[in-house]
Amino acid sequence: MENQNNNEKRNAKIKEGFLGQQMIVLPKKVISIVRSNPLIQNLYITDIGYFPRAAHHFRERKKGAKEYILIYCTEGNGIIEIYGQSLRIAPNTLYIIPPETPHKYEAVKKDPWTIYWMHFRGSQALQIYQKFCVKRIPVVKKIPFKKKRIELFENIINVLGKGYSMDNLEYINISLWQLFSSFLFQDYFGEVGESLPEADPVSSAIQFMQDNLENNISVNEIAQQFNYSSSHFFSIFKKRNGYSPIHYFNQLKIQKSCQHLSFSDVSVKELSYMLGFEDPFYFSRLFKKTMGLSPLQYRKAYKN
Repeated sequence: MENQNNNEKRNAKIKEGFLGQQMIVLPKKVISIVRSNPLIQNLYITDIGYFPRAAHHFRERKKGAKEYILIYCTEGNGIIEIYGQSLRIAPNTLYIIPPETPHKYEAVKKDPWTIYWMHFRGSQALQIYQKFCVKRIPVVKKIPFKKKRIELFENIINVLGKGYSMDNLEYINISLWQLFSSFLFQDYFGEVGESLPEADPVSSAIQFMQDNLENNISVNEIAQQFNYSSSHFFSIFKKRNGYSPIHYFNQLKIQKSCQHLSFSDVSVKELSYMLGFEDPFYFSRLFKKTMGLSPLQYRKAYKN
């Protein structure tokens, strides 16, 4: 009975289709070309499509697929069954199915989903996939709607629809990195002129650092600005950025010093004082450790 129901769902899909649907499956020969191109072989698309209001959409892969499968829902609802659980896919959510993992998915009958989807592979596909996981298990990720992201998805489909020239293949697979960054780093992916969301404490702390590059401030002083204990602030900051607050602060100072060395004639001694370093020799050592060149060597190499 279950097989009969599954066949009926497949037949309904084949018979009716989805008005406005788009689907591109790259030929094996084209994928071989992509895999031999060092510029794009690390992350590339093998299939991509758009299914609007996809009534009766159903797919089951008992042995999984060879590729990672990204499903991004913009309207309606669907269900993904994987790892022995049933996941509801609602508007503005995303899920990635890993390779060789049994699964099935379908649109909800009364409110079928609209989805953008793609299959992708490459030596860095695993690292991308893991960014969407919690303890190595993929989770349904909530994604704020962005018109810009939809335009990027559609642009990739449209360019592929114009053929498989090397320029087209390189363009769409380089664009794939931008598409993933739009999902992973949502705070940075806004429309032109759109105000950024209210900053979190760590982002606010970084802004505070940028506003105080000329000062010599401690972790405790930064933490006090945001009503955190020094130890708690240190912990959340390092977890978020991978660096201690002071290490990060010094990196910002060195970054600023590079601009002065490139675009002004201020002396190294004056520059160290301008950036809150009381010991110019310490500043020079820190600069060389960070940039691989002494301040004077950097100025000589990059002075405009």
